[in-house]
Order: sequence, then structure tokens, then C-alpha cells
Amino acid sequence: MTLDLDTFLVALYTTVDDLYQEHFAPLKPIRPGPRTTLGDSEVLTLIMCAQYFGQSERWLVRYAGEHWRTYFPNLLSQSATNRRARDLAGVFRGLVHLLATRLGAASAPYQVLDGLPVQLMRRCRGTKHRLFADEAAIGKGGSDKDRYYGCKMLLAVSNEGVITGFTLGPASTEERWLAEYFLCWRQDCAATPRGTEDFPPSHRKGGGYVGPTGRIWPRDGAGQIPSRLYITDGGFSGENWVGYWASDYQALILTPESYHGPSYRPPAHGGENAEQMKKQHARWRHVIETVNEHLEHAFHLPYPGARTFWGLYTRVAAKLAAFNISVCLARLFGHPDFGFATLFSC
Repeated sequence: MTLDLDTFLVALYTTVDDLYQEHFAPLKPIRPGPRTTLGDSEVLTLIMCAQYFGQSERWLVRYAGEHWRTYFPNLLSQSATNRRARDLAGVFRGLVHLLATRLGAASAPYQVLDGLPVQLMRRCRGTKHRLFADEAAIGKGGSDKDRYYGCKMLLAVSNEGVITGFTLGPASTEERWLAEYFLCWRQDCAATPRGTEDFPPSHRKGGGYVGPTGRIWPRDGAGQIPSRLYITDGGFSGENWVGYWASDYQALILTPESYHGPSYRPPAHGGENAEQMKKQHARWRHVIETVNEHLEHAFHLPYPGARTFWGLYTRVAAKLAAFNISVCLARLFGHPDFGFATLFSC
């Protein structure tokens, strides 16, 4: 049964408010000045709603003023809503991990890692940009491996498709460096990841590694969802990398290359077992392809419309939180986990 928009809005607000009051409100600092007329839970709900519609905060404030005055009688101006949303960027990030725990991700038998592009503007504009510093760059990504200007996100999901953590870096950053930072921060948020000087000479000319090309963030985005087994694609392979991740972070990284070579031990006799495991590996990875597809089309991850770093942080974290809370609401109302298109009707 498809929900009407009002029922969905009430369910979204009550879920957000319960989590906020329990986990975030007691930690909020007391600040001088008049008390705000719009509560934090209301701001969080409004910004999440904007991710479903793929619209800006300006459009959202106007739409809420015309249709949702009953629920939000004390709406702020567009600029004030922007400021409040950016102030709550860390709460959006925290909601991703809290919802993952509520959805049972902590007991998942494995998690899947993958990188996906976050385009910020057209490539022709990106070469002359003045909006972002070293957190964005020109790189290649996506199914067509085309060049774009923006960031690259490393996303971790459970076997059921619940988002458990993320990190971002410039689009030109190699995925294995994103994984290095992700696994390091997941084990200890205050730790320092490895650098290029910590690796033995590579096969490249000169024997060096090309390290991170800019800022990798956020440090607390990796989350604390425990897992030792990660399913990845071939972009994370490499004997040195996989060995360091296993020894330093107790993380077992399985790539398609893990099923051949002298270290592979087939489960039974027969030459076809390695190929069977590769096919099973592809089936395990399929869930993150589905998650990426929904983030792109249902939550409008490409071209989020951000013009500052904190605007980008807020919108990306809000989209990931909206994804997880949608899975939570889908289960609550008996919908399929990824039935976002039929969850509510406008």
C-alpha cells in the first residue's frame, strides 16, 4: 500500500525526533541568543524531504510554506534554513550509523565496499571552478568511466543494502586510498592512516605510489559497525594493500582475484570451484550496485547543488541518512526495502 504524503511525513518526523532526542539533544551545546522557533528535528525532517524531491532548500521552504504549514507553522527563511542545516551536518552523519545499527547491520555476515562518483558540476566548469578547494578534482568514474569534476565516495553497505559508512575524496583519488582511510578510521577515529612512505617500492616507474590527491573526509563517517569481511571489486586488489589491511585493521578484503593463485584453497576438489566462487562473489556485490542506482535516481546524489564544503557535507550526509531511514520506514509499513518509488505518493 502506497502511503499518502502526510502519513509519510509524520512517520519520518517521529522516527527522526526519537533518534535525535535520545542521542543528540543531550549533547547539544547551550548557545546565547533567542530560542529558535523551528526545532532541530523539524529542520532534519525538512532537509531529508528535499532529498526525495531532488530540490534545493529554496524550493523546499516555498513548498512547505504552501502545503505543510499545519506541520511546520514556524518556518524560517531560506538562508536561515541553510544555516541550521549546516549546523546539523554532524547529526545527519550520525543518523546514518544509528539507523544502520537499528536495521541490524552490526550482525551482517559481510559488508560490500565500492566507489561511486559524486559529480559537483560539469567538467568544463570544474576546470575553472572557484567554489571548492582540494576536496574536489577532475577524475574518472561511473559505469562509462567518463571524466567528471567532483568527489569520489567510498560506500560500505551490509548484505541487505543498509549503508554503514562512507568516506569521500577528490575524484582523482585512487579507491584504495579511500579504503585505507576508511578502514583505519573505522578501527580508530583518531588514528593516522598509512602514507606512501609506508609501502615497499611498487611496479611503477621510480617505485613510488601516488598518494591521496587532496582532502579525504569525514573522519567520523566510517562509523563503528563491526565487520572483518569486505566484498570488493578488482579496484581494491593488490598484495601489499590486502596484506596491510589484514594485519593492521583485521579486515579481510575479498576481490575477484582472491579466488586464484597459490593462496587460494578451494572448498572441494574440482577445477571449477574458483569460477563458481567468482560468480558467487559477483552475486554478493550486486547489492551495492542496487544501492548506488537508488542513490543516483531516487535521492539525486549527482550534482547536489552545493557551493561550499559544508553545503556538500550536509547534502551528502542527508541523502545517505534519507536512504537508511527509507529502508526503516519501508520495513515499518511492509514495503520492500528498496521500494522507495512506491513508499509514498505526492
